[in-house]
Amino acid sequence: MKIFDTLIIGGGPAGLYAAFYAGLRGMTVKLIEHHDTLGGKLDIYREKFIWDIGGMPANTGDEVVRQLIEQAYTFGPDISTGTTCEDIIKEDGVFIATTTKGQFKAKSVIIATGRGIYSPVKLNISGAEKYEMSNLYYTVKDLKMFKDKNVLISGGGNTAVDWAHDLGGIANSITLVCRKNELKGHEAMVDKLDRYNIHVIRGETIDTLMPDENEDHIQSVQLTDGREIFTDAVVINHGFDANSEFIGRLKEHIPMNEHQMIETVNTVETGIPGLFSCGDQITYDNRVHLIATCFPEAATAANFAKTYITGGEAAEEAIVSSHNEAFANKNKEMIQQI
Repeated sequence: MKIFDTLIIGGGPAGLYAAFYAGLRGMTVKLIEHHDTLGGKLDIYREKFIWDIGGMPANTGDEVVRQLIEQAYTFGPDISTGTTCEDIIKEDGVFIATTTKGQFKAKSVIIATGRGIYSPVKLNISGAEKYEMSNLYYTVKDLKMFKDKNVLISGGGNTAVDWAHDLGGIANSITLVCRKNELKGHEAMVDKLDRYNIHVIRGETIDTLMPDENEDHIQSVQLTDGREIFTDAVVINHGFDANSEFIGRLKEHIPMNEHQMIETVNTVETGIPGLFSCGDQITYDNRVHLIATCFPEAATAANFAKTYITGGEAAEEAIVSSHNEAFANKNKEMIQQI
């Protein structure tokens, strides 16, 4: 079985940048991601604009993910999606990760799982799953899909309110159904719902999904008060479940706080030699919780992994990209395209 220089657990922004930077350090990289797609939580918000990444103008989550993936593949990492890490042990100085797709071995490990495996809370109505192939949605990945449609959104948090705003200028009509009498979204955003003539129904939930004559699309929704609302699309945002079982199993071996966040030393060290962590999974004094923060953490984790597997013989950090021989041929190719 091949032994990789480093195994990265998690394919969000932190994991993807760690894969790039570890490749820059000349390391062989294996990256595993639970979901079938890369991008982490950003994959849920593909149509949202990201403003706070240094040096990058506002971009959609989809575009940020696309660029991160392209960058991550620069040095040819071995990436497996749809792969869940179930356990990890260390034997004779080598880490062995047991996953849903077999075992992988590595000299070092970088945990970049974020706050766990995020999955949308599904609609608790029998048979609802069959409409997921037609017009029942748990994420909004392409606003254009809802152009000129009558859309019903169920939820009262920030994301549901944001989706109502985003779709307000695209859809024909928006109905927002909230279980409670008060929306939890930011006050300013809630106050602006009237701007797009968004109809808000408070204190009600979806009771029944009414199919069309072919029984493969939702034609209307019946609320708990008996009202029937005809709709072309139903969008659900009832929050997200975060599965952090894998991290929980490490709690006996590495320090964590009450929220199962890894309390790191020197930014990325977990206390186990060769096991590092970066991204929203970690906590330390004065950490800024932004996407931008994970990039220097990922580079630091890769640098620590490199010095660890070489017994301290490797340089503590890579040469900057403008003078790095690793990019010599790539730079020539790009110059020829100018």
